[in-house]
Amino acid sequence: MFQEFFSRSTLLVWPLVGLLISVAFFIGVLAFVFLGLRDRGRVSELAALPFGDNEETVEAHANGRAS
Repeated sequence: MFQEFFSRSTLLVWPLVGLLISVAFFIGVLAFVFLGLRDRGRVSELAALPFGDNEETVEAHANGRAS
């Protein structure tokens, strides 16, 4: 009963397109994490970002001039 309805529907391609986009994005993020972050110095720099208490950075963000 439902097979006849779904076999004639042209809208079933959109969930597959969405699934493919999601999987491609997930694989891209995994590739960045495992291949793009091999430098220990870069990882340490990124890990320390939330704990950085630099007055210039805080003041620049408050004034809207963050770089």
